[in-house]
Amino acid sequence: MIRRPSPVISSAAGNSFVSSDLAKKIRLGLEELATVREQLTPLMCLPDTSAGVIERAAACAMLHSFYTEVEKILRLIAREWDGQMSSSEAWHRELLNQMSVATATRPAVLSGALVEALGEFLAFRHLFRGASIALMRWEKISPLIAKAGPTYDQTKADIGTFLRFIEGGVE
Repeated sequence: MIRRPSPVISSAAGNSFVSSDLAKKIRLGLEELATVREQLTPLMCLPDTSAGVIERAAACAMLHSFYTEVEKILRLIAREWDGQMSSSEAWHRELLNQMSVATATRPAVLSGALVEALGEFLAFRHLFRGASIALMRWEKISPLIAKAGPTYDQTKADIGTFLRFIEGGVE
């Protein structure tokens, strides 16, 4: 049986406050993620031949924002529920792994398939931060844009399950 919340958090703030406060923050994060997802929609329908530098720049920025919004939610859960988060150089990848494993105080937040999909967005974000937009080719960006919708849907579902858990609806 999974206990809630972690002893670290429980002693710091009390069960219902932490769960309620965290749930509000997660819901806000999901709203922000939905906004980014919606803003990606026009780029999903763009034919390969129409993607100029402006469209590539927009796509890169939106893909970066998409993953960043997901990661912000996961960081909230790691810090406020688990009471811990890696500080190593590989913390981004370790955060995904941490969220895919159940603990004594919560079920796994993310499915293995979603961790794999999000890993692609993480890899792109790291590439984007270090590369020139002028070098980004549409044929490399467009498959990731196409995956944003299904990845968003699965992220919303997995995190929604976690929300129900912290609100007492799922064990």
